[in-house]
Formats: sequence, structure tokens, C-alpha cells
Amino acid sequence: MLRAVVSGKTPYVHFDRNSYSIPHTHVRRPLTLLASATTVRLVAGAEEIARHARSYDTGQTIGDLAHLEGLLAVTRQANPSSGRDRLRVAVPLIATLLEHLAARGESLRVHTARLLALLDDYGPQELTAAVADALARGLARVPSRTSSNRRRQRGQKPPIPLALPDRPGVRDLDVTPHPLESYDDLARPDPDDPE
Repeated sequence: MLRAVVSGKTPYVHFDRNSYSIPHTHVRRPLTLLASATTVRLVAGAEEIARHARSYDTGQTIGDLAHLEGLLAVTRQANPSSGRDRLRVAVPLIATLLEHLAARGESLRVHTARLLALLDDYGPQELTAAVADALARGLARVPSRTSSNRRRQRGQKPPIPLALPDRPGVRDLDVTPHPLESYDDLARPDPDDPE
């Protein structure tokens, strides 16, 4: 069987209800898929770029480790101060989670944004515990409720998200909280005020 194919945003080509990996350098480029009874080959021009054993299962992801390693290497070099690096520094265990996500063909951008929000809301210790728990249970993601449940078990309330404007200096301001007792004084009746 010969078929013209193009991958989506991820380095996988879909064929016969399964996904087959390709090198990241060929994402969204026209390719030719050649399928035999035992093999799926992907060709760019006259060059074979991928060869996989054909799967007759449904919903399988058939990957080549070299394709994944190439993508991870380029991703790490693309933006050394990226959110993923911030996550790796704060929670070293995140690297394992991100590798599992990439191996499954998941969008790292979506998961990185979610993990960064959890890091901001709960801090590195809570996120480390949540990631360790997710990996121990075989989950390739951190449920957002994990950190909330841990805080609830300890009797703590969930954090309230605070959206600050993106103006210079606003995020660096130190705010001294006002003593709330002074508001109690406002609610008391004034003894000099005739009713």
C-alpha cells in the first residue's frame, strides 16, 4: 500500500488506527507511507526516514527511541530558560514525567503550563510530592486535584490565585498587610453618636 501522508503538530503519522513516529525534522512535511503486511516505512523524497513493524492493534503508538531522543535534544536547546527548565530546577522529578508525556506523544506545552501553574500555586515541595505520587501510580500526568487533596488532608485551604498586571515593578512590590482589628473598630457603635 502506498499513501501520501503529513503529520500533525507531533512527530507521528497516523495509519490504520495507529501512530508511527517520524524524526521531528519532518513534522508537517509531505511524506510517502509504504505499508506491507509486516512493515510500515515512511519516505521523504527518495530517503527512508522511518521503518516500523506494522501493528494490527488499535490506538497503539509505535515509536523509535532515536526519534524521541532527537526531539528532546532539540527541545532542550531551543529555549534554555523555558518553563520546562524552571520546572526541572524546582522539581527534578519532573524530567521523568515529561519524558513519559513525550513518549506518549502528548503536548508538552499544555502540560508544562499546567505544571507551572501548580508550582506557582502550591510550591516545589507539594508539586514534588504530587509528581512522585503520580509516577508511583503509573500516571503520566499530575492530576490538578492531587495538591488540593493533600492540603485539605492537612487542614489547609487551597490558595487563591492572584492575577497581577504585567507592568514593570508590580510583581516585585512588597505589600505589608493591614491589621484587620481596625476594621472591627469601624463596626462598633460610636458612644458619642446619639441614636
